[in-house]
Amino acid sequence: MSEPVRPSSAPEQGTPWKLIVFGVLAVYAILIVFFNRKQVEVSFVFFSARISLLVLILLCVGIGFATGYLFDQLRDRRRGSQST
Repeated sequence: MSEPVRPSSAPEQGTPWKLIVFGVLAVYAILIVFFNRKQVEVSFVFFSARISLLVLILLCVGIGFATGYLFDQLRDRRRGSQST
């Protein structure tokens, strides 16, 4: 009896798409940091602060993710209480 033919474990010789995508994202991230280095004055309700525009963008993204997560949790609780 002959053994089944197994595909070789050598990496594919095609285009390394993952490496290309990673490189493009890395360049994009560097450009974001480079173009958003400017300091801006941000007025929070009770105080003001002078922070980097990049930090402000990351803060807004974080608040957006947290808000989405909390609303998702609230929706799950409402669905759970309605089905019982």
